[in-house]
Amino acid sequence: MASRYIDINDFIKEAHAYQLQRRKARMRAIIRTVLTRLLLVLAALAIIALGWWTFPSAAKAAEINAPTPAASRWTLDISTVSYHTRQWARDSLNQRNEGLGLEYQATPDWGLAVGFYKNSYSRTSAYALASYTPLHLALPAAWRVNAGLTAGVVTGYTSAEAPARPLALAALLEVRDQAGYGINLVAVPNMGPSAGFVGLQLVVPI
Repeated sequence: MASRYIDINDFIKEAHAYQLQRRKARMRAIIRTVLTRLLLVLAALAIIALGWWTFPSAAKAAEINAPTPAASRWTLDISTVSYHTRQWARDSLNQRNEGLGLEYQATPDWGLAVGFYKNSYSRTSAYALASYTPLHLALPAAWRVNAGLTAGVVTGYTSAEAPARPLALAALLEVRDQAGYGINLVAVPNMGPSAGFVGLQLVVPI
């Protein structure tokens, strides 16, 4: 009968080789995720720039027709719920993301926001973000829509949950009335094993 004895040194070498292989595979996955997000940023910026340069008259007309922003540039952002775009995330992750933030609109295109919320893994996340919304559209009844991107840093996630942590990037859609009340819709696409989502914030001027 053949012996099934394995030399301990060979076993250790195989274990080390397996661990090295897993580390390399994980690093490749992280690099792919980061590169994909960078490509998404560049693509989003290219789309915004193309729309701005291709339809300058429409953009300017929208700005001219848009109602005058509220006198206060400060708002409270109340985080409420999210909708995950993958079924497993809707089944197992937290969809109620209560939180509170403070936002400052520096110009019609640029803003800053800080705050906290209960994330999809039921942990507290803090965020500091800058928003760029160069696309503006006037709606009936003195409502307006601003569209663009928001980016910055967010805490409360592990590397497996968000390989690019603490960096964050999302599409942003702002809907406001003349007084400054409205909503923010924040959208993050699916990235590798991570589930994308659309989050809703209620906005109250202060």
